[in-house]
Amino acid sequence: MTQYRYPNSDETLTQIFNYMNALFNEKEFSKTIILLTEMGKALVHSDRASFFFWDKNSHEVWTIAALNTGKITVPEDKGLIGASILNNEVIITNDPYNDPRFNPEVDKSTGYKTKSILTMPVTNAEGKVIGAFQAINKLDRDGNAIDFNEDDAKRTSLASAFCGRSLESYLLYNEALQDQLTGLKNRRGLHSFYENNIAPLLSAKDCSIIMCDIDHFKRVNDTWGHNAGDAILKHVANIFKASIGIDDGVFRWGGEEFIFLMNGESLNEAHDFAEEVRKKIEDSVCHFEGLDLKVTMSFGVSQLSAELTTEENVKIADERLYYAKEHGRNRVISVLPE
Repeated sequence: MTQYRYPNSDETLTQIFNYMNALFNEKEFSKTIILLTEMGKALVHSDRASFFFWDKNSHEVWTIAALNTGKITVPEDKGLIGASILNNEVIITNDPYNDPRFNPEVDKSTGYKTKSILTMPVTNAEGKVIGAFQAINKLDRDGNAIDFNEDDAKRTSLASAFCGRSLESYLLYNEALQDQLTGLKNRRGLHSFYENNIAPLLSAKDCSIIMCDIDHFKRVNDTWGHNAGDAILKHVANIFKASIGIDDGVFRWGGEEFIFLMNGESLNEAHDFAEEVRKKIEDSVCHFEGLDLKVTMSFGVSQLSAELTTEENVKIADERLYYAKEHGRNRVISVLPE
């Protein structure tokens, strides 16, 4: 293999300083994680790098940042990522196709050739694993593949430690903004998201709001009990989370009411999105203690106005939701009749 010359100490310190300076000035979590992932990639000179979050509720591991590749989601007990996380173990493999933990299907589908992998668990301040950092295909200065080694693991640990602290801070902050039953953001989370992610954009592009609730939800609780009602709420919340884009938000407004904030979506686009979600809910089944429960939902859609407060924008969507409920349910209303 070609021998890789590590940057000297001055070069390494300059790299770290430049990234730390950028991180000091960056307040947004997603951009902070991308910077940290880029730092890890640069320090070990890899072709690709990703930072994974361990979602213990869904038993999945998925990328918060993925450089030079698309979003990746894997079961928590599969692959090198799963092994690193579950065993709290740094894994270096320079012959992945002969490692039974490596899944070659992605390479087969994309044509990419994985030659070396460094996977490191990411931990919080208590040492508990909350994610993983992974670098793929270490390169020399000429772009030739070379092996990862223990020195690379030491270098990666810097980016990994900062990733862990950033993710921990983000999770602790968002815990106060989260509805504990559904895992969605709560009312407080909606107001925070609106002020930070939606309001600054309203003068430049269309954004929309969708308000929805479960039809005849009281009947579910009265017939099957509140535990069944909770199962339904979690069921529809999971469908919502799988449906939204990375720049959109979905929130539990209260009871069986939910709100979507659609970043860059016109009224018609938001209407079409709501119709797709309505159909997914209608076609889905919630399995609860041997029961197959089905529900429908009604939706009100409105384009957000920069001239109105958050509550005033919500009120318009709520009026359209009310009309949908009063005129048959299981439908989407984005324009009220004259």
